[in-house]
Amino acid sequence: MTSSLSRRTTLERIGVLVALLVAIASARAEQTPALSRLDLGVAAFEQVWRTINDTYFDPSFGGLDWTAVRNELRPRVTGAASADEHRAVIREMLGRLGQSHFALISSAPSGRGGTSAADLRGPATVPFDVRVVDGAVLVTRVDGQRAVPLRPGDAILRIDDREVQAVLATADAGEPRPVGLSWRLVNAVFSGEPGSDVRLVVRSPGGDVRPEVVERRVGPGNLVTIGNLPPMRAQLDAVERRTARDRRIGVVRFNIWMPAIGEPFAAAIDRFRDADGLIIDLRGNPGGLADMMRGIAGHVVNEPAVLGRMRMRGLDLEFRANPRRSTREGRSVTPFAGPVAILVDELTASASECFAGGLQSLGRARIFGTRTAGQALPASTLQLVSGDVLLYAVGDFVTSTGQRLEGHGVVPDTIVPVEPQALALGHDAEHAALSWFDLGSPSTP
Repeated sequence: MTSSLSRRTTLERIGVLVALLVAIASARAEQTPALSRLDLGVAAFEQVWRTINDTYFDPSFGGLDWTAVRNELRPRVTGAASADEHRAVIREMLGRLGQSHFALISSAPSGRGGTSAADLRGPATVPFDVRVVDGAVLVTRVDGQRAVPLRPGDAILRIDDREVQAVLATADAGEPRPVGLSWRLVNAVFSGEPGSDVRLVVRSPGGDVRPEVVERRVGPGNLVTIGNLPPMRAQLDAVERRTARDRRIGVVRFNIWMPAIGEPFAAAIDRFRDADGLIIDLRGNPGGLADMMRGIAGHVVNEPAVLGRMRMRGLDLEFRANPRRSTREGRSVTPFAGPVAILVDELTASASECFAGGLQSLGRARIFGTRTAGQALPASTLQLVSGDVLLYAVGDFVTSTGQRLEGHGVVPDTIVPVEPQALALGHDAEHAALSWFDLGSPSTP
């Protein structure tokens, strides 16, 4: 019985690591004879259709006749006159599914920004974060370690020679999740070569308009890759905050779920193990390796509680917290037992949503911010014969209470809108969480 259980557990973990980790499992392009560029586009169309037909987690496709979609669109792809026209048909086919984590990532510049690595102007970017709110690009966070002439709440009106509104206008009006696309478009314009200057026109919350110049830098963190996707930098910051009542709160912020943040996160928990509260900041975190949720949750959950369940075609798996009762050095510890707050926003997606929603369903954390992206499907990547990369979902996720996050997102317990005047006063989701600790937040074991 024990051997069988161990074998099953091992197989489940392998299945999660290989097939369910968000956007990491990549496959080699199929070997094909030499084809013309136009033939490659048709072959890529067929490859995409077949891959999804064989792996989509719902065999009924939610009532969508997937074969009929192929038959309808195939004449258009065979009649396409360019690679971009092929891509347009494939993207339309993916859009018929109405789900996240289905995307075609071009191997050539798309001209829209954010859909391929080639759309970036260079590896460097600006040392501040922005969000697109009601058609405005607002500065939400500034790198405190650099001298930056911007403050939270400032609105970016112009980037170099481009009006921000013109940049946002290039977003596809039919895009089902326009907030993320708009953010990518703006950040593509921010990007450039290290040491180059970006010229800005900025409006303060009070209405004053001024020019500013900011130097682009390569961000900190370890360069990591996820399957066939462009490389990213994994970064974790841990700082101590004091509330108005002088409670000691640890704040841990990381930007992607990758092994590079595992040890820094453990070290941060050790540093704050006797703190009065813990904030995990997942704002802007797009996800990553879903299986990491088990270990990260184990730093704040003292039992193997179910965070959620993953449904694949013919296979259901559970994500259970893995309580961390010892350090890497072998020292015995207990998971952090104090109150936990998680910060989220509209760019919090995938594994980040599953983690936040999972701890919320368990009653182990209180969520602050704005509704998350609603893009919570585990996915794989496949390099196509055309050289493009297909991102495709292979499973569905529900929390321990049966809440489906795809298309809905995680609704915060405390909604904290992103507003210029509030940002200027430092009143963001972190501020709301710090106030919660002073109000007598519960300590959930």
